[in-house]
Amino acid sequence: MTALDRTAMADYADRRHAEARQTLDTHVTSAYTGLCLACGRPGPCEARQAAERTAAHYTRRDLPLQRPATPAAQATTAATGAMDELRDAALAATAAADRAAAHLDGVHHLNRRLAHWQQAITDAWQALGLVHAGLAAARRLPGTPGGGAADVLAGLRAARADADRAAAMAAAVRLRLMVAEDQLRRTGRPAGVVAARRWAAAIARLDLVAARLAVGGVALDGYAAVLAGVGPAPGPPPRRPSVAGGRADLAAGAAVAGRLVARVRRRDHPSVWTRVRHELRKETRR
Repeated sequence: MTALDRTAMADYADRRHAEARQTLDTHVTSAYTGLCLACGRPGPCEARQAAERTAAHYTRRDLPLQRPATPAAQATTAATGAMDELRDAALAATAAADRAAAHLDGVHHLNRRLAHWQQAITDAWQALGLVHAGLAAARRLPGTPGGGAADVLAGLRAARADADRAAAMAAAVRLRLMVAEDQLRRTGRPAGVVAARRWAAAIARLDLVAARLAVGGVALDGYAAVLAGVGPAPGPPPRRPSVAGGRADLAAGAAVAGRLVARVRRRDHPSVWTRVRHELRKETRR
């Protein structure tokens, strides 16, 4: 085998390994549903299994031109692979706490003990954040993978796809909750009305989820365009306008705001004498 053949083989193996890693990054099994986030099939799907075999095959290749990985590169690769498992563990803990809370609402003595689960969720997500911070620091070392613009773009595209799927799922849940809320309101019973109000609040929250995901998605698209060289560089964040005037202006503004708040409070929560005067005016007009 000539040097040209070995070089071509190494390039081909690198391409196959990179394609397999991209498939593994996108075909991830959801801890909530057990389905693949990319194709919707029960996980691990066939595409992920084939990518795992391909990655393992071309990782174990013995090529003369392949340089041994440095300890920093090995540590970075291991931490990158552990992030998916840690994220799945955090999602599974969140799902466990949510399922338990759905059946134990009002059982106070159990809720107090299950507070440890909530703390476990917080610890798991904090651990994932620390792993992210460690990777950002480790990638500054020479010879570590994942620090190039292409890797950042691939990660941003995967995050954008996850956000789009989350928005679509939230929209579907919102429609089902709207139907369920309307059905409960039609019962006219107090318990049904209370549940309908809770679901209406959940619908409002889902609207906020969709809006905030859209804002974040636009920001990611702009940053990806900058990395790809097809968009303008982002400008500096806008500064907050400074407060004009001195203490006298601040005091006057605070007094006006206080009067407005008091007026709104009197309108929404009238006193006993205000209600009496209102009833007397009504009786006089008759």
